[in-house]
Amino acid sequence: MSLHFPSISKAFFIFLFLSGATIAQVAVGNGSYTTTFPGTDSAARNGFPTGTPYVSGAAASKPIPTNDWWSALVKNGTADNLFNYPLTMKTTGNSLIMTYIPWGVIGDLYSIEVGLTSLSSSQTTVSDFSDWTVTMNWSDGTNQMEATSGIGMPFVYFTKNNSSDVSIKVIRGTATISGEMLIVDNAYAGSDYVVYAPA
Repeated sequence: MSLHFPSISKAFFIFLFLSGATIAQVAVGNGSYTTTFPGTDSAARNGFPTGTPYVSGAAASKPIPTNDWWSALVKNGTADNLFNYPLTMKTTGNSLIMTYIPWGVIGDLYSIEVGLTSLSSSQTTVSDFSDWTVTMNWSDGTNQMEATSGIGMPFVYFTKNNSSDVSIKVIRGTATISGEMLIVDNAYAGSDYVVYAPA
């Protein structure tokens, strides 16, 4: 069998072949969506993700996306190389480690670690998310910290409970303090940072 397609611009083809499957569909305009799971294919692909999502707070009552830049965190409770560009982040049991990433995978060349001094959590949960952002949560029952980051955001917003003390570790770069700011110069790939905090 041979097929011939003339030159096509601004068009694409999607071929879908289902054999012996009955799928309930809901029409929406010129498209539709299914209300039943079509099942895995012969190679056992496209199944439901295994395990239980690591969620808390508002995220616990939302449908969980499985194809976002932070999906490894919600599946595993920990994640290396969370790329939001221009940053990459890594979670630990008591902190978020981050750096500027101009290209590629950086390995362990991180610049700054933000956590709580007495926090000891076995995992990081996703406590909220939107189309662009994710809020990560660390809690051990006494200490709690949250960090919100989003695609393309060159900053991370942190909150904590009142009784916990923040720990900021400068891994690479030169640190100076000016009033309520911690300034880090010449970190990984020549990047600079500033941490703003209340008085």
